[in-house]
Amino acid sequence: MEIKKKSTILFLGDCITGADRNLNDPEDLGHGYVARINDAIKSYRIKVVNRGVDGNRTIHLLEQYDDTILKVKPDVVSIYIGMNDVWHHYSKNIETTNEEFEHNLSTLLEKIKNDLDVPIIIIEPFIIDITPELTKMRGELWQKIDIIRRLARKYASEYITLDGSFASACIKHEPTFYSTDGVHPTDEGHKFIARRWLRNIIIED
Repeated sequence: MEIKKKSTILFLGDCITGADRNLNDPEDLGHGYVARINDAIKSYRIKVVNRGVDGNRTIHLLEQYDDTILKVKPDVVSIYIGMNDVWHHYSKNIETTNEEFEHNLSTLLEKIKNDLDVPIIIIEPFIIDITPELTKMRGELWQKIDIIRRLARKYASEYITLDGSFASACIKHEPTFYSTDGVHPTDEGHKFIARRWLRNIIIED
């Protein structure tokens, strides 16, 4: 998809997007894929805003809607969400059913469409099978990914695949090259996500 120069791109998500950003500094981009994308496109005078928050699930993006999306008024919204909707089921016994997940995400996307009518980029969540526990989560993640893909066909201007892409990349590299725990990216994992995002984007002259 094409993005105009001088646009504002808002990145929403969990800790993978936030990447240890300073929550008290609205200009801080964190240390992950968002900062790498910014480095690659800053010469186009595009403003990048990161509002990823550690622990976010789909319900939290809805709760934060006024303070993030409406306050920023972006020209493009990039969303990476879904892993905690699965992860927290196993780590904290907080279940997000598929019905709840679809309701949360579809409501969010519909609100963005109605309030702003801007392009939406959806980034697919992933798991790298490092431990048997993570492999057990994969079935539930795939169900969430099916929902994300279905909604992306309706709402997204661009869809960035990651789950299968990381699986393919791990043929040449050890899985821990991209993530030491199968969920949170290493520096190389963040570079991989940034490259996948950037190769789908064209900056208009």
